Amino acid sequence: MATQQVFNLNFSPLLGYREKFFLKIYAAAFYVDCSIGVDTARWREKVVIETFDASSVFDSIFKAPVVKSLSIILVRDVDGKTFVKALDDIITRQIKKPSTEEEHSLSTFEKAFLGRSLKQGTTVYLTWLEPSRLLISIAGNQDSSQVDAEITSATVNYALYDGFFGGTPVSPTLRSSTSQLLEAILTK
Repeated sequence: MATQQVFNLNFSPLLGYREKFFLKIYAAAFYVDCSIGVDTARWREKVVIETFDASSVFDSIFKAPVVKSLSIILVRDVDGKTFVKALDDIITRQIKKPSTEEEHSLSTFEKAFLGRSLKQGTTVYLTWLEPSRLLISIAGNQDSSQVDAEITSATVNYALYDGFFGGTPVSPTLRSSTSQLLEAILTK
C-alpha cells in the first residue's frame, strides 16, 4: 500500500517539532485512517465517563486494524547515520536485549538510512499497516510511495511508535497537538 493513500484525522495534519539543544531538527505530522474500523463511538462513551486518556487512545490506535503514518520532514540537512541513531535511541529505550527477530528488524531499519544524505525538505514516512508491519519510505526527489524498507517486528514497531506517542515522547509538541485534536474529535 502506498503511503500516499493514508488519510489524516479531520483532514488536518497533527503537527509538532523535535528540538534537540534548541535546534529544530524536523517537523512531523501524524495521520490515521479512521474509516476502516476504529470504534470512535466506544471512545466517545469512555470519554464521557472518564477523563480523556491520550496514552490509552494512542495505544488503541496502534493496536487497531487501521493504517497510521508519521511523516517526518527534515528542516535541516542530516546524514543517514545521525538520523537512524536518533530513531534507534527511541527504540532502545524499550528494547534492552533484542531477540533474533528484533535484531533482524533493527538491522533492516538501520540499512534503510545508512549511506544516505538526507537533505532539508526530505520526508521520511513511517507507515504502520498493522502492528507487525511497518513501511519506511524516504522521499527526497523520488516518489513517496516507494518503500525503502519493511519492518516486521511488532515489538520494534511499537517501540518506535511509543517513542513518539507514549508517555515520554521525543517530540512532546507532536504528541500534545495530536492528543488535543484527538480529544476534540472523540468528544464531539
